[in-house]
Amino acid sequence: MIEHRSSMAELPSRRREPCPCSGEARRGARERRARRSSTLRAIAAASLLPVALAPRGAAAADFEVQSTTGVQAYEVASPWGATNIERRRLLQTLGLAVYNIQGDSVPGEADYSATVRLRLDADFGVNGHLEGAQQGGETDYSVAGGSRYIPGLREVPLDLMYAYFEGRNVASGWLGFRVGRQYVSDVLGWWSFDGALLRVTTPYYVQIEAYGGLEQRGGLPLSTSRFEAQGMWRGSHRGFGDDRALPGSAADYPAFQEAQIAPAFGVALESAGPSFLHGRLTYRRVYNVGTAITQQFPDADGDVQTTDGSRISQDRLGYAADVNVPDLGGLKGGVTYDLYNGRVGSFYGGLEVYAGSRVTLGADVDYFVPTFDADSIWNWFTHAPITTITGRAAVDITREVDLAAWGGTRLWMAEGNPEEFGAGQCEVARLGPDCVGTTALDPSDGDLEDYARDEENRATTMTTDVLANLAGRYRTRTSSVELRGMLQTGERGRRTGADLSGEKRLHGQRYALGARVSLYNWADPLRPDRDATSFGYVLGAGYRPGEFADFKLEWEHDMNRLVGQRFRVVGLVSLRVAP
Repeated sequence: MIEHRSSMAELPSRRREPCPCSGEARRGARERRARRSSTLRAIAAASLLPVALAPRGAAAADFEVQSTTGVQAYEVASPWGATNIERRRLLQTLGLAVYNIQGDSVPGEADYSATVRLRLDADFGVNGHLEGAQQGGETDYSVAGGSRYIPGLREVPLDLMYAYFEGRNVASGWLGFRVGRQYVSDVLGWWSFDGALLRVTTPYYVQIEAYGGLEQRGGLPLSTSRFEAQGMWRGSHRGFGDDRALPGSAADYPAFQEAQIAPAFGVALESAGPSFLHGRLTYRRVYNVGTAITQQFPDADGDVQTTDGSRISQDRLGYAADVNVPDLGGLKGGVTYDLYNGRVGSFYGGLEVYAGSRVTLGADVDYFVPTFDADSIWNWFTHAPITTITGRAAVDITREVDLAAWGGTRLWMAEGNPEEFGAGQCEVARLGPDCVGTTALDPSDGDLEDYARDEENRATTMTTDVLANLAGRYRTRTSSVELRGMLQTGERGRRTGADLSGEKRLHGQRYALGARVSLYNWADPLRPDRDATSFGYVLGAGYRPGEFADFKLEWEHDMNRLVGQRFRVVGLVSLRVAP
């Protein structure tokens, strides 16, 4: 219920993340590094891979090591009352990259690289708010009869973000490949899998891509659930039935499905020039395998119904294109189609006009319908689209001052009128229009079933929100001040507020000081007791002794009548080694 934006002081940096989507910037950086002394490159390669890169031909390899350590300490109000939940979190990432494994880099010739990045999230606040007989209950099913147990909750999850070996410009520039855990990012969204990708680049401005493997899913070793389709709760059931700290069987938590491998494949046809035009047609299919529980609650005898075998998880097709002409403007658009549900899942379009050297005008439309894993129960429920239509303008008044405004409307669609449907059910059940929320209706009643299926009672209705954002910024080489305000209001409620932030960099931009003050208010007609105004401030400082390290510290204090006082401390240390 706190509205805030982080103000961690960002120090200028020329760091290059070892990311699988860095493109031309990474290729150019590799070529510049290739011209460094061979002695330094040999030392770099030997220090990272003394065995794998032992042959003399690897002497020209460059390496890069990056690590980030983030520490958070904060309190949040418990959903069970006035109890404060204390959280202590540690984020640790480690990235390793080796470039030019083949030896000296030659522009246009084949080059090879290997990249790995790990992420560890430790939450020392798990179980921290449970005391007495409930102590340890979030991770131990034998405590308090399992009333606080959360299946799948891991205190220290380790995630292999990506790890792949890559080749570029193979076979006279025709072929490229990547093997290992990797990302694909296109109109279908960010997606991660373990497998292989092959790319064929022709001299005719066309590029063909094919990939396949196993979708990265939560509950499997070194994996996360953030890239799988929504609507499923999966995790490891290892130990269920024979460990008193875990449930006796999967029937204890039928919604918590056993994590299984997910075979997947995809193909794409993409433009490879000219530079002002880009288009990509992509198709992806993912399968579910293994056994899945198909009912929400166990039968009277404790058993649950299941399904097994290979079946579709997601089956999607998409296309996106954009055109950008310097000094004129740009045009972009994209659409996705969900083949399993048989409907358009999303589309977007945008127009941008460069009205002189200082003014940019634009208009955008975005349409989105929630879609889910084919095994999810949410496929049985209606899910209606959300459409956002906006216009925007940005003006560079001077080299130091710029203004930007953004506004429009958001349309929320629903099947049937939520305000009238329940009252109509009450009348059909002869209970009067005021029975909503006070009497349980029998869904098997024939009259109620006919009422629910009547298309006249399920006509699409629309609720509209008004959106607005305004921002102004003043910046120099060593300082910046920014003021931002926002508004979202409609029949369902209101949220509005503003924040003022500033940053000052000192001593050759080695030090940085930052601050932010925010004030937000919100109102919900359905829950007027939750209306509140929130005030918060953030103080931050940073120190950058060189390109090899960044140190940042941030203090945050938020307050409103719902949660009282809330505090957070964040520390961040980033290290980089790249001879």
